[in-house]
Amino acid sequence: MTEIEPLLMTVFMNRIILPAEQRDEKVAGKAVEDIKIPIKVLDEHLHNREYLLGKEFTIADLNAASVLSLASFVQLDLSPTPAAQKWLQKCASRPANLKAASMK
Repeated sequence: MTEIEPLLMTVFMNRIILPAEQRDEKVAGKAVEDIKIPIKVLDEHLHNREYLLGKEFTIADLNAASVLSLASFVQLDLSPTPAAQKWLQKCASRPANLKAASMK
């Protein structure tokens, strides 16, 4: 996540947060390209696992999924990494997460 979070934040800032005149799509686009490598590593790690550390959801999944959840806000296409995409959806659909999301 230490490699993914700064890149996601760069995309988030340049596509959503900054005022339109301060956004730089070239910077966002480069971050999108750069993020493909660590997400592929995550995807490969998850191919034979339910969660990051095995069959049980842990604080590692909570932390990593919370960071990667920004991907949906910046419309990052996770389809090339199906194991990571499935894992993120599974984490997001946990009852505690759904309950927390409904409180917003």
